[in-house]
Amino acid sequence: MADNVMFNVSPTFNLDVFVAKLTETYQSKGFTVTPVNLNGSSMITFEKGVGGINTLLGLGVGIKANITLSNGTLNISFTEAEWTSKIIGLAVGWFLCLIPFITAIVGCINQMDLPKTIGSDARTIAAAL
Repeated sequence: MADNVMFNVSPTFNLDVFVAKLTETYQSKGFTVTPVNLNGSSMITFEKGVGGINTLLGLGVGIKANITLSNGTLNISFTEAEWTSKIIGLAVGWFLCLIPFITAIVGCINQMDLPKTIGSDARTIAAAL
């Protein structure tokens, strides 16, 4: 599932400062954030609560954001969302006990909202730059 967010930015917009502020914002929310700069574009990996017991419970969220700036338009496309743990949680919950099933549903809802939340925060940060 690939979501895209596009919006216009000012001519003085600095992509590196934007990526730094977005990284800082999500690190303060408890995410592990890994930014990578690639020839005028950036890729940021956001992860929170992935691995360990959260794999069985389906509570972890994660996504990659590919950010490009072209002709005054900032394009953020989201890829590689963390759905594996949700599938595992739903399967374990369905066959063994109900608790992982319920937590995996909560994880699915959080995962679906993640691109919208990051996109909204990105707009706010870009508007402030």
